[in-house]
Amino acid sequence: MELKDKIRSLIMSKTVDSEYRTIGIEEECIIYDDKNRRLPVNQGYKFSATALVNIMNSKSNKNGVYSIEPGGQLEWSSPPFSNIHEINSSMKIHKSSLNKVINKKKLKVLDYSVEPVFEPKEIDLINQLKYRLMDENMKKADTLGRWMMRNTASIQINYDFESESELEEMVFIADCLQPVSSYLFSNAPFWKNRVALNENIRYLIWEKTDKYRCRNLIDHGIIEPKGLVNKYMDYMLNVPSIFGFDDSGEICSVVGTLGERLRYLKKNNCLRDLDINGALHQIFTNVRLKNLIEVRGADRPPFGFELAPVAFWTGLLTVSEVRDKVLSMIQTWNIKERLTWNSNARYLDDSIIGPKGKSYYYWNKWAGDLALEGLEIRGLGEETYFYDYFDIILSDGPFSLQKQKDLKKKNKTILETVIA
Repeated sequence: MELKDKIRSLIMSKTVDSEYRTIGIEEECIIYDDKNRRLPVNQGYKFSATALVNIMNSKSNKNGVYSIEPGGQLEWSSPPFSNIHEINSSMKIHKSSLNKVINKKKLKVLDYSVEPVFEPKEIDLINQLKYRLMDENMKKADTLGRWMMRNTASIQINYDFESESELEEMVFIADCLQPVSSYLFSNAPFWKNRVALNENIRYLIWEKTDKYRCRNLIDHGIIEPKGLVNKYMDYMLNVPSIFGFDDSGEICSVVGTLGERLRYLKKNNCLRDLDINGALHQIFTNVRLKNLIEVRGADRPPFGFELAPVAFWTGLLTVSEVRDKVLSMIQTWNIKERLTWNSNARYLDDSIIGPKGKSYYYWNKWAGDLALEGLEIRGLGEETYFYDYFDIILSDGPFSLQKQKDLKKKNKTILETVIA
């Protein structure tokens, strides 16, 4: 079997009938200690994120899995569920369990997508070879990778798919509508202990993290749904490697591109699914492929609204009638329009002109209305997770701007606002 056939086989290994489609989420959060500093990530004389994740996994009782991001951010990965109500029930259990530990240890969970006060140089990196290799790579690949690793938090949504053509449609839509997602769910009002003004900070950080493996698929020559999987594999195989796996399955340093590494292993008859998965996980685009579709572009929203991006993307991506409507429109956008719009998504200004000469506000409302239509067609009452949130954003702007206005009214420092 050729290398690309093996990669395709792994990507397509979990296809399901649409009635059995599941949704899973990964929720990240930044945590401060009782001295209003970032919770240290590595074990030492103080309570650490490593200790926290061990406690949470011991209490999980199969309600998902906990892990640590490179700067000590806590990530909860939910089990897969058939609808958003089930995810909500699971999230309530997760939050209840986490809050008990947080209160006991006098910690503070922040509902921001970017660290508001401290810079990467003030935050330890997790003591794991994988992340040390990533850290070295980020120093060379672009300017803000260390911010991404240590100082960001997001909501990621995972979807099953029923066929390669459906996968290609879903991924293309998610790539085209990333500017809408980045506006609606922008929740980074502060960074470097100052206000962000109208900069969409987490989006900017990801744009400047790694020019080879981040940004949107269009930036890597993937411009249409037809043949997207094949073009995605071609792109992935030409990306520089960060790490690989040795004979025992442990992380190791490697050189060359991901494709060169995989071809070497295949030539020597030692290519494993582990190696292919490891390569796929070294792509950080706003939507990426594993053996499911992972939509990555939303900031972690304020408390209580964590499922708003889940509902938004579920309404748009999982209902064929809505996908058809979205595709019929976005396939009329030309490449220049899309690239310009992606660039303008750095700024939280809904009067900026997007595709077809229409405003950012127009496209935000268009996509949000279609998401609600999709949720209504699903017929499960899931629109409750997006409807009120969407109304707030259309009326008052993204939370990045709302929280800056609140700061000005309260006349407090950013740290006082963050830990209030």
